[in-house]
Amino acid sequence: MNSKNEGIEMKPIIGQDREEISQYDITKAAHPGICFFHIFFKFCAFFSYLFLGLIISSTLFQYILIMIFHAFDFYTVKNITGKFLVGLRWYSDFTPKGDEVWRFECFDKCKRSKIDSSVFWTFQFGASCAWAFFVFTNDQLKIIFAGIGASLSWINLWGFYKCSKDQQRKMKGVQSYLTKKGLQMAVQS
Repeated sequence: MNSKNEGIEMKPIIGQDREEISQYDITKAAHPGICFFHIFFKFCAFFSYLFLGLIISSTLFQYILIMIFHAFDFYTVKNITGKFLVGLRWYSDFTPKGDEVWRFECFDKCKRSKIDSSVFWTFQFGASCAWAFFVFTNDQLKIIFAGIGASLSWINLWGFYKCSKDQQRKMKGVQSYLTKKGLQMAVQS
């Protein structure tokens, strides 16, 4: 043992510190491929928005690619990553009268991975804030595409927030019902 380390107990770093470090390690996620695509399409949209002008001279082609990546990101988050990473889904439906109704669902089939959830919420919220920042800091032509990115990202964030909030409300209702029934049974005994 080195004379400098004598008298010092060396312990491996495990536990909570390790969890915080590996909280975004998608290789340890329950759905690493889905986590990858959750990040990938956001990265492609940002990269296209920021740097595609340096690579491609056609402005029209740049904006087409930006819109394609916005659409891929929106679709992937709404229909795939939200369902698998956090067990939430939202959509709009129309009644026979023609009224639009928003539906929010939560899947309780299994416990969700903390890594999946962290990746989903962090990157979704971060992308939404970044697009909102770009709306206020760019020229007039790019503001349109930043606005579209911000709109799509915030719509997804809002939808999943409503799903999560709706689920929390449902769980509080179940909890209060069970508490009331438990008290009634205790009083009757």
